[in-house]
Amino acid sequence: MDAQNTEPKEELLLELRAKNTNRTIKDFSPAGITLENNLEGEANGIYNAKYYATIDALVKPDGTIDYETRQIHTTDDGDTVLLDFTGKSIRESPTHNRFVGVNTFQTSSKKFAWLNGLKSRHEGEYNPVTGEQFLRLYGTR
Repeated sequence: MDAQNTEPKEELLLELRAKNTNRTIKDFSPAGITLENNLEGEANGIYNAKYYATIDALVKPDGTIDYETRQIHTTDDGDTVLLDFTGKSIRESPTHNRFVGVNTFQTSSKKFAWLNGLKSRHEGEYNPVTGEQFLRLYGTR
């Protein structure tokens, strides 16, 4: 008999679309430009939610960007899910950035308690001119 592959498989959990609501230049330094962006958007997938987010970013002189993001999702059912992101982005053109990183979930919802401690990652695209962002979150249960 063949042994069954019991290796957990990564699955698409959520697709997020957002747009900047405001942007703030925090600092200029030899390390780069420190920015703060606030966004509002929608998440669809394992749940449907509206969310808002704050991104702290360091735009380095070489065109790469280090970022940390915090999001608060409020699902259509009234549950709250908090997300923390860290990652790196690269400016591919004046209107296109691509980014990847890891994220964690926190929730007190019984329905989504399985998200707490879940190994997950994200990838996405951002248009710095329009402030529009699209990203996908993947996890391994």
